Amino acid sequence: MVTSTAQAFGRLVRMLPDGRERTLWLTGTSSVIGRSQESDIVLEGPSVAPAHARVNCGYSGCTLVDLGSATRTRVNAFPRERTPLIPGDVIEIGGERLRYEAPPPQLTRGSPSAGAKDAWDTAGEYQELAHSPYGSVPRLVVHTPGKTWELLIHGERVTIGSSPDNDIVADDPAASQRHAYIEREGNHYTLRDLRSTTGTWIHNQRIVEHTLQFGDTIRIGHAQIVFVRGSASEEDLAETAETTRTSRPPVVVIPGMMGSELWAGQERIWPDVRRLLSRPESFNGSNSVQVGGLLDDLVIVPNLFKMEKYSRLLQFLEKNLGYRKGIDLLEFPYDWRQDNRLSARQLADTIDRWKVDGPITIVAHSMGCLVSRYYVDRLGGSKKVERMILIGGPHYGTPRAMAGILLGRGLLPFGLQGERLRRVMATFPSVYQLLPSYPSVYDQYGRPINVFEDTSWLPDAQRPLLEDAAEFRRELNGRCGVPCVSVFGYGLKTITKAVVQRDQQDTWRKVDFVTEGDGDNTIPRTSAVLPGSEIQPVRQQHSALYADKDVKVRLQLELVRGSRWRQHRTHRRLRTGVLSTRRRTMGRV
Repeated sequence: MVTSTAQAFGRLVRMLPDGRERTLWLTGTSSVIGRSQESDIVLEGPSVAPAHARVNCGYSGCTLVDLGSATRTRVNAFPRERTPLIPGDVIEIGGERLRYEAPPPQLTRGSPSAGAKDAWDTAGEYQELAHSPYGSVPRLVVHTPGKTWELLIHGERVTIGSSPDNDIVADDPAASQRHAYIEREGNHYTLRDLRSTTGTWIHNQRIVEHTLQFGDTIRIGHAQIVFVRGSASEEDLAETAETTRTSRPPVVVIPGMMGSELWAGQERIWPDVRRLLSRPESFNGSNSVQVGGLLDDLVIVPNLFKMEKYSRLLQFLEKNLGYRKGIDLLEFPYDWRQDNRLSARQLADTIDRWKVDGPITIVAHSMGCLVSRYYVDRLGGSKKVERMILIGGPHYGTPRAMAGILLGRGLLPFGLQGERLRRVMATFPSVYQLLPSYPSVYDQYGRPINVFEDTSWLPDAQRPLLEDAAEFRRELNGRCGVPCVSVFGYGLKTITKAVVQRDQQDTWRKVDFVTEGDGDNTIPRTSAVLPGSEIQPVRQQHSALYADKDVKVRLQLELVRGSRWRQHRTHRRLRTGVLSTRRRTMGRV
């Protein structure tokens, strides 16, 4: 049986000492809670055990299981070894308090919402997914140009083909009625082609039979199906420390917007949330600052965003994979307010000064992906860079960037404080380079608006920044100059479109944003995937993608096994197509 898991089984609300709350969705059948960074839900209290408790979920509800912790797991103040959870139950784990809540009906159905209010509700809600939301159950992530979704594998076999009685129904002329199937054999899953006409492909090779490993991408017709183990097995993890030392490539880590510290003399102005909210003018793009290191704090700006600390990624590379800062691991912090072309030139200078042997792998997040691509494609970086892992890249921009630029009373559902922040953000050249370069902005009659060509929506003083951003987008082509992996989020409410109300003089009077479950809550899925790249879809929010457990496993495979794991992989542009799934008990989706 194959089960769709687009819904959540409930959520844990972490109750912080200062009165704030953090929401963690229980979207999988098993989630481990503990202090270890490899836990699905990480609690950093000193009395929390590395693996303290586990929440097992099914369609009948969730059960909490203590994992032999020294301080015991309590529910409603009573120690419990195993107990079913009831909405409202308060769980105490090593001094941390979490409240269990059942899933809201609108979330289980996954229906999109529209309108400006919904768009900003999405931007303001503090949502966090467990880092490995599906527990120990292996799954298939089906990716097409139209959508991305996942299927849990609970049974012994999954069938794929154009016939409607398959588990995965391929609505594609290239798919045979009985095209292929995946079968469980012990702890392994084997893919077998059923003498299909057009073939079943993995890593650009036509296969007859293949034992699946984490991250293997099956191509049938126009769709890609990624195999993901529910929990990393020995086959998915790094090999011995000695092999790691001799085989890993040198790595450069490049953060995204607001991912680097900024200093004004001896004063660190970012990350300083209080300063951002009370004195946003000190962040004006014309103000001179010095760049510090990568973000090393968990940052929460109320009603705007939450950002995971990049130190979690760096610690993983050092502790798990044996990298050493300055030796074979290089951090590249930069002034995220400035033109990304300037940041790319600074990246080129930094890499030129780095005395390291062998071709480099770049691991970039968010806007750092644009900096990396400009360096590789326009500044000769392809001579030194072998591969890029692009995590949550806004390759074609995002409609949400418009909210950081739009000025004028009544245009957006934002308060006075937001108006001050927008006036400062409107001085950042980088924000204009995040505007959508694909059709996603429309007028009230459904006519597309090219926000780079139609400059009427901006004051005269801002138009030179928009013109520079348009030139940046023309210089940055739609493909990647070296082999790359597009790591992207899916299934979360994300602003995907903007609808502009214009008067007879084409003056913008109001902007409504449309949200859909088609991205990572910041970058739409369609913007985060480069043609011809390998893919690693994860159901995770944008600011925590680089801390996601599945992403870490993919990094291990990319950086440790290197060319042996990627052997025979080539990169070609994928055609477009449609693939749909059918749940046995609920009919075809």
